[in-house]
Amino acid sequence: MGGVLGMWALVACIEEDVPVVSGEEPEAVMDGGAVGFAGEPVSLDGEGSVGDRFTWEFGDGATAAGIQTEHTWAEPGRYAVRLVAESADGRTDVATRTQVVVHRPLAEPPNHSGRLVHAGGRVYAVLPDEDLIVVVEGTAVVDRWATCGEPTSLALRGERLLVACRLDAVQEWDLATGTLTEEWATGWGSRPEAVVFVGERPWVAAPGSDALMVLEESGPEIVASADHAHALASAGEVVWAPRFLSAPDEGALHRVGTDSAATIPLPPDPGPDSDTDARGLPNLLGAVAVRPDGRAVVVGGSKANLERGLRRDGLALTPETASRAWLRAFDSSTDELLARAPFDNRDVVGAVAFTPLGESLLVAHLGAGVVDVLDALTLTRIGGFQNVGVGLDGVATDGATAWVLASVDKELVVFDLVSGSPDPTARVPLSQVGPDLGAQVFHGAGDRRMSRDAYLSCASCHPAGGHDGQTWDFSDRGEGFRDTQALFALPDAGPFHWSANFDELQDFENAIRDHQGGTGFLHDDTVTEPLGAPKAGRGLELDALAEYVRAFSPPRSSYRDDDGSWSDMAEAGRAVFLAEGCDGCHAGPEMSDAGWNDDGTPILHDVGTLVAHSGERSGDPLTGLRTPTLVGLQATAPYLHDGRAATVEAALEAHGVSSDPALVQYLLEIEDGP
Repeated sequence: MGGVLGMWALVACIEEDVPVVSGEEPEAVMDGGAVGFAGEPVSLDGEGSVGDRFTWEFGDGATAAGIQTEHTWAEPGRYAVRLVAESADGRTDVATRTQVVVHRPLAEPPNHSGRLVHAGGRVYAVLPDEDLIVVVEGTAVVDRWATCGEPTSLALRGERLLVACRLDAVQEWDLATGTLTEEWATGWGSRPEAVVFVGERPWVAAPGSDALMVLEESGPEIVASADHAHALASAGEVVWAPRFLSAPDEGALHRVGTDSAATIPLPPDPGPDSDTDARGLPNLLGAVAVRPDGRAVVVGGSKANLERGLRRDGLALTPETASRAWLRAFDSSTDELLARAPFDNRDVVGAVAFTPLGESLLVAHLGAGVVDVLDALTLTRIGGFQNVGVGLDGVATDGATAWVLASVDKELVVFDLVSGSPDPTARVPLSQVGPDLGAQVFHGAGDRRMSRDAYLSCASCHPAGGHDGQTWDFSDRGEGFRDTQALFALPDAGPFHWSANFDELQDFENAIRDHQGGTGFLHDDTVTEPLGAPKAGRGLELDALAEYVRAFSPPRSSYRDDDGSWSDMAEAGRAVFLAEGCDGCHAGPEMSDAGWNDDGTPILHDVGTLVAHSGERSGDPLTGLRTPTLVGLQATAPYLHDGRAATVEAALEAHGVSSDPALVQYLLEIEDGP
């Protein structure tokens, strides 16, 4: 009877097309796997898998059999590894994962400057406006070290910590004891911006004197010229220093060795302009790092679309095409371009950091509030974090944790890289003072009131209150070619801009709405035109922005004597300045007569520099220009409203004034008035 029932059961199975099986269900399981090194065997383990046969596929065309194996990948990359578990009757199960393969890191890791470093379970961050290094352990501030004036960057080697300070000094601290062990004065107006270790020797970039210096016991020694360098990276005996403000036609990455020096040209991105990309000159290059294997160097900043404009190519500037993030990787031996990062909806790159093995690159965007995690070889995005904060200019990682410095928010933001969770594990307040609302508005590209797609903020053209060194075609705005002006020594009551088309700083609300695509900061739907009804007092954020902008100070001049006093030559140049009648326009503490006539019109002058591309003034004829300040002149080249004068001498000649060397010296020494 049982046999008959068994026969009927088998027939039923066949009729219902149910397969006859025997043995265990196959299951493929593989370990998580660590980063492997090119040219070295990597062990692969399928322990815990179930089946009768096991086949490995390594993603490079090779295969192997067995529950455990090892494989050697010839080249670095991200490989799709498959383990196929198969039963005797042909059933299969598959496990997959990505195997990351890199070149083995250098025995002596590369070094680079940054506002944030980590060592021994602690993180160290600079707060420039408070003259502090803040020490964080876990999620708590454990110490604050008073530094030289305006600390801007750190570099770490073992227990040695370097800090560069804009007020002309570099310090070395001992991490073990938390004490200052050395201090170098770099010369008045040298303005140290970045430090790096080259072997055991500390180097500093001093853009005020366009020099790279090595810091010896006897004092600083200039080893190379590196104009406008704000960031440094090193590997072995080689230093990389990108030019922060680019020339009008191309950017530059300086490579300096112990016995050689070269400059890698960084040409404009040819585009095309689109919703997701744009043309642009690489500029504001303030981030650089060498990959841990020493084979590549990355440099980041922004790109300025200077080819676009109604007079230049017939196309108006738009929020999507004016400025974007820019990042490139170059071969450290041949200078060949290796990869470019295809960023969208991002502003200037504020900081970069590789994971210790070099499989990933963390890229922090200054105002967009985003940290991208990129494949270190291809620069394609593999992860990241949103809504991190404002002023992201420092990033560090040990491979498991990412620390991000939001300088404007004055916070250290911590993320778990292993889990990849988009949420921070901690936000550590660094300051006892707290953030400045005006600074947050100024830098906040990720705020939709400032910018529609996170491309633009005030800081996009005015880093640290300075300028981007470029001339834009603003013809679509009823203007013309306009050189970006630094925000130093602003007139008390306006007007502002070359053409005096704003009468209050709150008028930047119009630029934010009209040209950056932001929704604006006024709390009603009425946007008064510039030179119209006042905006002051109508919005907390706009008033805070105006107050913040007025606080910018010009940098020191490296042309002065070592103690900061006027040189004898400049004293003679002052007499020439007065004899030529320059003080007729360049008068008062701001060295400008910018103001208003009795009839309420702005004081404008035509000194013979107006040409066809000078354009208009708010759509009306341009009869003259507002007198620019001479305060901080050394740091604001090029000159004239259209940036046509690369030097002070050329600017004087355009005014019909002889470029007397003493007069030039006087102008280059002006820091805070006549």
